[in-house]
Amino acid sequence: MATGQTLLLVIALVVAASAVAISATAEIAKDTDPEPDEGAAKKKARAHPTPEDMSRGGVTPDEVNKRKKWFAIFAAIVEPPTPKNVTFPLSEEDNLKFHSAREGLMQHASSKAKDYDLNNADTKKKLRESTRANQEKMRQLLLASVKAGKSLQQSRVGLIVAQFEALNETEQKEAMAKAKKHFEQMPPGARDKAMHRQTESHKRELAQIQSLRTDTEREAWFSQHYPPQINKMPKMLKE
Repeated sequence: MATGQTLLLVIALVVAASAVAISATAEIAKDTDPEPDEGAAKKKARAHPTPEDMSRGGVTPDEVNKRKKWFAIFAAIVEPPTPKNVTFPLSEEDNLKFHSAREGLMQHASSKAKDYDLNNADTKKKLRESTRANQEKMRQLLLASVKAGKSLQQSRVGLIVAQFEALNETEQKEAMAKAKKHFEQMPPGARDKAMHRQTESHKRELAQIQSLRTDTEREAWFSQHYPPQINKMPKMLKE
């Protein structure tokens, strides 16, 4: 299937309430947040903006609905790829691709949205089926990676980078140009903090996984840290 686009970019703003932010989306938003120490109230306000908030930010309700649709399309049409083998701290190339993924994947998904009428019950049903299949495939890919001795953090980031690398050359170049500009606007030290959080999470998980002797133990560990995504569905695809 065509590589899709991660609404990850805007999910923090418009679909944080969507429970399907199980994938690259949630992970990218978490690890690229330039304000990791902000208070709970501020986080809540950012995740659930009022119409006034959206207006001040230049995002109209119509735009919010468009992006929700992009997310729903992304979840359904993009088959998760085998995670790329990445190391921590990330190389400059992989770090740039990781931070470019939300923009590149979002734009790709938006280009496919016109092909799907979410007011059509049969279309929504097919997309729900595809979404569930993709969720299960992602779970199995991540589980296999963990069983092979990689951390869950390493596996998820590798999957996001692999999604980005599946985009065409033009889409990648445009997204990386925007990511570089974003880097320039980030507060001093923000990139290093994000990288440090990734690396520490990777080390912590890796130590736990390496202490496990069997695949059964690793699978139990994985299920604890990545519970099955039962009934997790973008709101716009729900019946």
